[in-house]
Amino acid sequence: MEKSEFKNKIFEYSLIGYLILLLCWNLYAIDTGNLYGLIPIGIQGVLLFLIFSKNKYAKNGIKIWAIILILSHGLSLVGKSIKILLGEEIIISELMNKIIFLTIGILIYLFNEKYVAIVKSE
Repeated sequence: MEKSEFKNKIFEYSLIGYLILLLCWNLYAIDTGNLYGLIPIGIQGVLLFLIFSKNKYAKNGIKIWAIILILSHGLSLVGKSIKILLGEEIIISELMNKIIFLTIGILIYLFNEKYVAIVKSE
């Protein structure tokens, strides 16, 4: 049987903490009437389950989730940049938000590749 093993506990706990924070944020969004938070809640719940159960698919799940983060925030940043070039007002907080989430996605992807391994167990 195979299982996922985190080689770096700081990355593991940081990732779990980040997923829990996002889960709480999306639960709050649903509470305020935004039903678009249901899909991320499902994805984050599945990822947390895979991580806690040390499932062999945790590494691939984290990788796919990180790629989705990178693509969504990267495309959003490009779109916002184009709007700014076309004359829209520059809102620094929005740009920083997109840059921070893009950076987090890239870091999660890189650290997942480096610090998560699939090991055989008996």
